[in-house]
Amino acid sequence: MPTPMKSPSLVNILSHRMDYLVERQGVLSGNIANASTPGYVARDLTFEKMVDFKPGLTAARTNPNHLSARGEGGQSGELVRDYTNIRHDGNSVKLDEQFLKMNDVQLSFTTASRIYQKQKELQMSVLRGR
Repeated sequence: MPTPMKSPSLVNILSHRMDYLVERQGVLSGNIANASTPGYVARDLTFEKMVDFKPGLTAARTNPNHLSARGEGGQSGELVRDYTNIRHDGNSVKLDEQFLKMNDVQLSFTTASRIYQKQKELQMSVLRGR
């Protein structure tokens, strides 16, 4: 008889979310660092990176035209390249967009860490019997 899958804990979800945000910040930082590199195409991580936290489970590809759930470097999620608005030197990095994305990552990370801290405080309160 198969064992029922238990849902992930809030701490595991927050941990995975924060890992995703750190990885995304690294990708965005690379874009900013290469803003003047000829031929560099901006990259970003897709949402699948954030939600793919169940070990052993993978997205099913029901149609050969669907995108793969594994991106470059064996990462879960897809590194998406932005080919819109490529400049004359072949670079597609738009600094204003990258800084907005970095701000979003920072706000999301702050929110996740605050939720994690509140969850920890709640657990400590329960253990103390309050």
